[in-house]
Amino acid sequence: MILAAAMLALFVVPAAFGVSLLLPASNPSSRAPGCGTGHAMILAAQAVPSAAFLPCIAALPAGWTAANAEIASGRATFVLSDDAAQEPAGALVLRIGSGQTGPAAVTITLTAACNTSGTRQIPSGQPGTRLFERPASLVPQYSEVRYYTFPGGCATYQFRFTRGASPVLATAAGTALAFVPRSDLVGYIRRTEGLALCGRGAACPG
Repeated sequence: MILAAAMLALFVVPAAFGVSLLLPASNPSSRAPGCGTGHAMILAAQAVPSAAFLPCIAALPAGWTAANAEIASGRATFVLSDDAAQEPAGALVLRIGSGQTGPAAVTITLTAACNTSGTRQIPSGQPGTRLFERPASLVPQYSEVRYYTFPGGCATYQFRFTRGASPVLATAAGTALAFVPRSDLVGYIRRTEGLALCGRGAACPG
């Protein structure tokens, strides 16, 4: 219990002074960002402090497993894959044993903004977000880019399957992902630690 509290303090205390004091140029050892108030979600909130929502893993489909995420100042990235033999180093990897879609089948990146020019808006199933997509390519392999935009942030989903992989498999990746409001994390840190997770919803010291 003491160790857990010390680890949380290590992650949270610098937030009162700004994200740059906490995050190195790259942090490939963070735990998978499961939806909730875990350390990886707190780090992602600090990496992109303007973002009103944070992408996360809601539930893994049967046969999928999770590894690590790469979080750096201004960006948080993780990868979905079903090719265990070619896992990208320092990324969150979800894999299905069949190896149908290949390595880095879906790359999810959280940033403060993104360029949605040339896209079309479609209905978003995620509350509080707008969804844009670029036309999918089926030849020589399935590829597509989707952008979930929201106040202060953008989550980019880059689909890139191996040749012959069915686009239907993108549905499994989509159901594994969701968003957590940053306000949930701000409130959690305030209640449990009496600290401010500075950024949207918690003013940083001037």
